[in-house]
Amino acid sequence: MDKLQIIDIHTHIYNKKNWESYKKKNKGQVSKAIVLAWYHKNNYGFPCVSDLVKFTSNETNLFAIGSIDLKANLKTQISLHDKLFKENNIVGIKLYPGYQHFYPTDKKVLQIAKLCEKYNKPLVFHSGDFYDQEGTALLKYSHPIYIDELASLCPNTKIVISHFGFPYQMETANVVSKNKNVFTDISGTIDGGDKTPKETDELTKQYIFDLKRVFNYYPNVKAKTMFGTDYAGEEYPLNQITPYIEVIKKTMNKNEQANSLYQLAQQIYFE
Repeated sequence: MDKLQIIDIHTHIYNKKNWESYKKKNKGQVSKAIVLAWYHKNNYGFPCVSDLVKFTSNETNLFAIGSIDLKANLKTQISLHDKLFKENNIVGIKLYPGYQHFYPTDKKVLQIAKLCEKYNKPLVFHSGDFYDQEGTALLKYSHPIYIDELASLCPNTKIVISHFGFPYQMETANVVSKNKNVFTDISGTIDGGDKTPKETDELTKQYIFDLKRVFNYYPNVKAKTMFGTDYAGEEYPLNQITPYIEVIKKTMNKNEQANSLYQLAQQIYFE
């Protein structure tokens, strides 16, 4: 693989300024970036799906993932997302169990999983640790182990566990290894923020070490792991790109790198 070709499956690029910053920072290595909606419009600039689609539909190589608020009218939201799928305005749906306090096997989730199955698009879950600005999230709902039962109930729905379930990476690998319809990504664990370059480098090395350990126990999970950054803009702690590329390079061989950086995401989100 002479030149890297990359799909970033996990970003929070919500405006032109951050999109331009992202493109400058990735130095032309990323060919497509997927942007995740929030389940409702909030006070921190995170858009709901309707607002996100207005932005991404006018930007080349940016693609939206929808999101459904489990505390709002489900029928109306499913109808909206059905329309967005049909019009190719979204490439999946993301849910936030830990933020909204529900388990992945909730009956409402099963309806959403069936919608994703209908269009052969992934159902993505925030899993593991939080960026919890309001201090209300609960870890028990975001543990990756609960994805196992959902995967068994919906074997034809593609499911993605975000952030490799950090810090529950071994449990995530267990679920991904066991279920053919479950995948994961490496996003969101390496932040910049107020860290020095040396501190970010040390964090990157630790993440590489941890993933090598996981892959030693579950080698088949390499083939089900995708590249993602969680990039949200230079004003946020989650503003790193290059360290995540380094993680893939240091934990995988050339063929595995090609699959993780581009090929698998192309299959999961765009075919």
